[in-house]
This record gives sequence, structure tokens and C-alpha cells, in this order.
Amino acid sequence: MRNPLPSRRGFLTAATTLLTAAALGGPLLGTGRAGGHFDAPSVALDQPANLTDVYAFTSPDAPDTVTLIVDVQSAQLPGAAPLNYPFATRARYEIHVDATGNGVPDLTYRWTFRNEDRRPFGAGPIAATPVRSLRDPGLLFRQRYTLERIRPGRAAETLIADGVAVPTHTGLTLMPDYGALRTEATRALPGGGRTVATQSAESFIADIRVFGLFVLGTAGPVPGALPGTNPLSAVNVSSLILQVPKRELALNGDPQRNPVIGVWSTVSREGADLSRDLRTQQATYRQVARLGNPHICFALWGSSAANSAPGGPEDRFNSRAAADDHLDQAFLDAALDPAPPHRIQDAQGFAAPSGPREDIRALFLGGIGRDNGARFGLDLTAPSMNADADPRAVVWADELRLNLTTPVSASPHPDGVLGGDLQGYPNGRRPNDIIDPPLLRMLEGEPWNGRSAAGLLPPPAFDWQPKPAADAFPYLNLPHAGP
Repeated sequence: MRNPLPSRRGFLTAATTLLTAAALGGPLLGTGRAGGHFDAPSVALDQPANLTDVYAFTSPDAPDTVTLIVDVQSAQLPGAAPLNYPFATRARYEIHVDATGNGVPDLTYRWTFRNEDRRPFGAGPIAATPVRSLRDPGLLFRQRYTLERIRPGRAAETLIADGVAVPTHTGLTLMPDYGALRTEATRALPGGGRTVATQSAESFIADIRVFGLFVLGTAGPVPGALPGTNPLSAVNVSSLILQVPKRELALNGDPQRNPVIGVWSTVSREGADLSRDLRTQQATYRQVARLGNPHICFALWGSSAANSAPGGPEDRFNSRAAADDHLDQAFLDAALDPAPPHRIQDAQGFAAPSGPREDIRALFLGGIGRDNGARFGLDLTAPSMNADADPRAVVWADELRLNLTTPVSASPHPDGVLGGDLQGYPNGRRPNDIIDPPLLRMLEGEPWNGRSAAGLLPPPAFDWQPKPAADAFPYLNLPHAGP
């Protein structure tokens, strides 16, 4: 049984030490590598653009809507007033929705940020006096954003022109009621829904032993020696939280007839064509980060930023459009023959399932369907379930696929579909879904071979994890605060 961390302030020093060790120790410790937190070497060096997690789920408090969450900039330390973790300016944060299965967005939500900085020389604490409102004059640094809705062939629609992001939590002295600031920043959307840009407590439930298994084939340098402790429990992330009606996402506005969508996020940085006169061109944007399914780089290549070469498959994945995944034969080959089971076999003699692994290709690139190799024996998230979609246009593409008609679980199981809860991962992803053990089980052949991989990941002696997310908007917990 996983227990939430009882005292985060008391654990902060130890957690920070572990995070530092993770950055230095890389694959040997595997600590702190989660979701998309440090998947590729290039984006790991650009933390404001580093996508950590993507969530997509039917809203339990508003079941006619879907909530989409994107977390960026992992491992933000809480509390010290001079710390500031803003969203990037001159960048585009985007959530894409594919309702036809062709890898091309049918709908995109785009955030762009700008700074209002009244600090001397643009440095120092972001608050001079206690901040009780986003309009408080003591708040010296704030970010405003524009949120647009983009559909192919149409002009972009501005949903919010002058939103305010909740600033970095600078501690209880200067921000005694962060929840009130987050409520003030929450904006209603035209046509239904709401959104907020905020700092949040890291919600990812991570088992650090899994990363050793993926990279080394064992749970650590000494098999079985590492606890399940998650140092991310004590740190924060930046979150874009969006709740929208299902009819807005479904093909032809009909979620009953077309229940499946694919979701992923990208971050693009502003650039220019240096071969041309800069005075005669508008800025262009280059995609630098991408994330749909969690753990795809770990699961396919057994890699992270610590053991990946710049320009390798991880960097290519981050810069590639989802619609082009099916054109990258090396990527498809990796999906049919993922590395971690072979490493586990070499290190521990636990035989890797025979290939080709059509089930893993379907897991990441096709959804759960009866006829696409998924081996679950049911249609749940395959794009072919959409009656109005052209089945000839469906391609293999990494997307977090969600069935809009799956009822909200009365008793959610953190293992999702493998735990008998059809609403959980890989049918979308909820903040309280556990990814590590189910993904390890699927890599080792579940559900089709009936073999248990439980012995590779026995219950840890102790296990500190984040406080469970709430079941009402905005779901993620308030960021950890300092004094």
C-alpha cells in the first residue's frame, strides 16, 4: 500500500539531496526520472520547456467535460522567496487533440506568456509585501497569458486574452493563502469549461526502482536495495489545467458516435531563418518538446537524458510531429522490440516475451483495440471506434488516447485497466494513476501471456508518495510552501 508523504517540510532536505544525486548518478540510481521529466538530453537543458506529464480524463465533478493537464519544469524547489519558476516567454505551450486517428491535430489549445516585471534590474524576490491578490501592488512579477483555440482551416479563436498565471509560491510569509490566488486566477471559458495556469505540487507517483530495471535490468546497483521512495513528492511543477466540454473534442461534436480522442502536448521556441534578413520576417517556432504517453522513452529505449546522446532517438521524438511517427522505421522497430525486457533478461534471467511486440506498439501508438495487436480483447481506445473517421487514414502515432464514454469509476483503481478499472491508464490518464508497475507488467507480456512480473518489483520496505490529487477542479494539490 502506498502512503502519502506525512511531513513534506521535514522531508525536503532529504528529497533535495536525492534529486541532486539523481542528476549526477543518472541511470544507476534512476531516482527522480519520471513521466517525461528528463527523457531527452536537449530538452532537459531547457527546463521551462521540459514537459513532465500529460493527463487526460473525464472530469469526475463534471462528467460531461474532459480535463487536460500539462506539467512542465520539474523539480521546482519550494519556499525560498528569491526562487521564481515562470513559464517561458516567446514560446508556445500547446495541447493537441486528434479525433480522426491520422496524427494531425483536429484541435489545438495554445498558451503564450508575457512578463510584467517591476523588480529592480529584473532580479530578486517576486513579492515585496504579503500578496493576497493577483492585483496586489506588492507582487512585483506576474505573468499574463493568451489562450487560443485553433482548428485547421480556421482563424485562431482567442478564448482568454489577458489571463494571469498564479506566480511561484514564495512561502507562507509572502503568500499566506495560495489557494485564494489560484481561485482568483481560474477563468471561465466561452462555451463552457475553465482553465488556470499555476504552480502545483508534483503529483507523479514514481517507483524509482523501475528506472533501474528499464536502464540496467535490475532495480539498482544492488538488486532489491532501493526503496520505492519518490523524492518528487517534495517538489513542485508548473501546470496548465484545462477543462472543456466533450462535444468540443469529439469528431463532429458527437462523443457517443465518435468516442475516442488522442491527446499530446508540445512546446515550441521562437526562432528565425538566419539566412534571411531578420527585419523582413516574422518569428517562426520550432518544436523542442513533445509528450503524449508517459514513459515512452524509458519503455522503448530504456533511456533518459543521463544515458542518451544528443540528436538520438529521444531528441528526434521530441522534435517530430505525431503525424510523422509512422514514417520513422527505427521508432516503429523500437515499439515492436522494446529494450527493457531484454536488459532484464540479461541481468536476471527473466525471459523477455517473444516478438514482434504488437501489443507494445498498440499501447503507445494505436490504442486498445480488438484487431490492432493490443491483446486486451476489447475495443476501448482505438481510433477505429469513431464511426465518422476514415479507417484508411489511421496511422501509428504516439498519443494518449481517451474514450469519452467510459463512465467515471466509483472506486478508481490506481493500476487502471490492468487493475480492472477501464477508466484508468492507458484509457487516458488520471493524476492518481500509477504508471510504473503496470507498464513494467505490460512490457513483460501482460495481459496476453498471463505471466506475472510481480517478482521483479516486490513491495518496497517503505514508500513515500505524493498526497493523492483531489476529485474536483483543478485536481492538483497546492504547491509545497516554505516559511
